[in-house]
Order: sequence, then C-alpha cells, then structure tokens
Amino acid sequence: MPQLRALATIAACLWASIVVAAAAGPPAPAAFVDPLDAPARMTPRSLRAPAYALAVVDAEHVVAVGPRGHILRSADRGKTWEQRPAPVSTDLLAVQFPSSTQGWAVGHDGVVLRSTDGGLNWRRVLDGRSLGAMMVSYYDKKGAAGDPTVARARDEAKRMAEEGPTRPFLAVHFRDEREGWVVGQFNLILHTADGGATWEPWLDRTDNRDGYSLHAIRQAGDQVVIVGELGLVMRLDAAAGRFVRIETPYPGTWFGMAASKDAIVALGLRGTAWRSTDAGASWKALATGTHAALNSGVLLPDGRLVLVTQAGEVLIGAGLGASFVPMAPMPGLGAAFDVVSMETDWLLVAGPSGVQRLAMAPAAR
Repeated sequence: MPQLRALATIAACLWASIVVAAAAGPPAPAAFVDPLDAPARMTPRSLRAPAYALAVVDAEHVVAVGPRGHILRSADRGKTWEQRPAPVSTDLLAVQFPSSTQGWAVGHDGVVLRSTDGGLNWRRVLDGRSLGAMMVSYYDKKGAAGDPTVARARDEAKRMAEEGPTRPFLAVHFRDEREGWVVGQFNLILHTADGGATWEPWLDRTDNRDGYSLHAIRQAGDQVVIVGELGLVMRLDAAAGRFVRIETPYPGTWFGMAASKDAIVALGLRGTAWRSTDAGASWKALATGTHAALNSGVLLPDGRLVLVTQAGEVLIGAGLGASFVPMAPMPGLGAAFDVVSMETDWLLVAGPSGVQRLAMAPAAR
C-alpha cells in the first residue's frame, strides 16, 4: 500500500505540472539574434562542417572559411586544423591572403573581415547595414549629371540601402597589402587603395550594364580578371581605372577561375572550361571529360591544372591543352568547392565535410 500511495503522489505531481504548463501556454521562442551581432560559435564540430573556400597564408599555414562564420587555420599544411574566433556568424564564402600577415574573408550580409596576424584573429571592417548608405553618399557627391553610368550606379546604391544587408560578397582579391577589391551579387564591387581603411564603390567602373553577379576575381600575371554570370569576363584597365569586358565564345555562367602569370582558365557549367594565354584576346575550350559544374581550379608550378567539380570530382590535366584524368573518388567528398596546393603531389580540397588532404600521383617526368 505505501508503494501505491507513493505512485499516486508522483502521478498527481506530474498531472499538476502538465496543467500548469498548459495554462502558461507554449514556451516563448528564442529571441532572434542577427548573425551580424553574434560571434561564430566555437565548437569542435566546426572541423567537420562544410568548408567553402581556402587560402594559402605561407609555406606552412592555410585558412579555410565556411558557414556560420566558421574560420579554420592549419599550421602544418592542412594535416591538422583549429577553429579561430570570428566576430560574425554569417556564412563566409571566400578568403585571400596577399601576404603572410594580411588576410581578408567575405560573405553573406555584405560582410568583410580582416586579419593582420596570419589568420589568428579577425575583425569586421564592413557589412551590409552601412554599405548601401555609404554608396549612396559616394554617388551623391560624385554627381550623375550627363553620365548615365553613374546615374545607374546611384540608383542601384539606393536599392541596396533600402534592402539592407541582403547581398553577399562572393570573392576577394588584393594585389598587395594595400590595393584590393571585393565583388559580389548583381555587380556589387568595392575598391580600396589603403588596406581597407576606406572603400570606393566601383559599380560605375565595370562594363556590366545588366548588373550580372561577379563570382570570382584573380590575378593573372599583370592582369586582374573577374568572371561572372552569362559569359561575363572583365579585366582591369589600370589606366582607365575600370574593368572592361573581354568577349569569350561561351555565353553560360562562369563560377571560378584558375590563373597564373601566363594563363587564365575560366570555369563554368556542365564541365565547361576555356583557357587564354594572351590576356583574353583568344580562347580555347578544354576537354574536361565531365558534365558537372566546375567550381574552382589551380595551376600547379609543374604545369599541371587541377579542377574540382560540384559532383566531388578532382580532375588532373598534364597541361593547359591536355585531357584530364579523374582522381579516384574520395569517400565522403560529395562536392568540391575549392582547391589549393602547398606541396608537390598533395592537394587540399574544401567540401561539405571540411577540408581533405589528398595525394596525387607524381607528375610524369
């Protein structure tokens, strides 16, 4: 009997709890915290989370960025990784180091982050909350009388100010520690000549009247090249201070580039790759052997060209005109978003499960 009374008491307490909870109503939802206001969560799971982009810092160090503000850094060429703090939890899509100390990362919500210590620490220098107003002020001061290009740029800046932090930066490139560009959706492009202390909109300095998105920007010898939607390829005309369009035979969207001092390789849909060795004056299609979208590529010092695809393929070409041989499928790779090389016959590939370190067959001698 005592046991039955005890069970009855427990049941009565549970029922009372249920009644009180029902009277109080459902629990209040957690308050929304804007990713621009929330630092990235520090968690061991970030080491296995997707990595969207990679940047070599120096001979030993490399940095990866990904969703929710995750930044990873390796001090042993990608063998091991540690998460580094980030001031935002918005997705980061691209990263670059023009020197062993100065680094830049960009992403959603118009975010631009800077590191001055080789990727150990990061601070925010721009975001989409102030970006539109800054651009409107710039174009109001510049004036648009008699210049339809500036007028269009001012109108676009006003739209961005009304929309708020909705447009992502998709790529970043600095020629050195002081001069660089960040580029993104719908012809979004900013330039700095003082290491990010001040920024100047360049919406009126691109041959991109239709406002196509800018997906990648790279250095190719003395040229700075941008690729984007619907066949858009532009190179910097330094004397004019603007990006001028290069005509190519391909009307589809470009997602990325591989570049060296001697060549540009533009990468697009359905395995499409075209290369130019004369600063874009002429182009030749490459036989990649895949129908998957090409996300990124790297030209190795020995002349080999490595391409990675949305299907997780890693393709190796002996040279710019050679056919490509796929590496053996990598378990769990799924997709490949970016690729870099830090040592002979080894690759680092960013994908849905983080960064994988892959061994290539040695180059033929």
